[in-house]
Amino acid sequence: MEYPYNSSQILNDTIFIGFGGQIGTSTSQQRELAYLLAEDQMTEHLSSFLVPTTITGSISHINGSLFGTEFGHVRQVLSISLEVVKQLSPLQTEIHTGSALIRNSEYGYLDVFVDCYYKGEWLYKSTASYQSGLYSGTSMQPIMLAALTLAAQIQINEMDVSLSNEGVADVGIQRFSNQAYSEERKTLGNTAFGNSAMAQRVARLVKRYRSKPAIGFR
Repeated sequence: MEYPYNSSQILNDTIFIGFGGQIGTSTSQQRELAYLLAEDQMTEHLSSFLVPTTITGSISHINGSLFGTEFGHVRQVLSISLEVVKQLSPLQTEIHTGSALIRNSEYGYLDVFVDCYYKGEWLYKSTASYQSGLYSGTSMQPIMLAALTLAAQIQINEMDVSLSNEGVADVGIQRFSNQAYSEERKTLGNTAFGNSAMAQRVARLVKRYRSKPAIGFR
């Protein structure tokens, strides 16, 4: 799903500088872009919006009445619709509307109930309109602001030549050599923020807020 915002919702110069961000010679437009990219990446990493956001998108059927949303930290479900295939020749579909109960807000698990339950029909498409997002007390916590600052710094370092170094573009460096000095670092994993050591730190800081599917659900 496309990111619905075209400006930063949390980060600004005051927060960025207050949490150790370096602006270098960057322009205000470059920093605003960096803040927006950081929040976009954080949304992708957490599978949850940073501020309450109403979206309409597909939901996945898991088992029985249980469905899963694309984004977690579901606060409210506004509408549900299921499109089923009634017959194949000629092809005929029918849309059932219904409602849902939130079984697990963090992971985005819903129990869906429709007006006319489909029996002997194939579920073709399921859609929900719902609100996803962290509470303001979470999105404005120092840990989250520090993580967003680091994520934005990665973007600014790439745009501002005065802040660039051998790790520009957030490349994950495993082997480094400079004149008589060299070092080899441990393999770094991939994240929505990149695969550098700084990107790994961003991911570690917000690990507790990540909305990720459970291995199983009973």
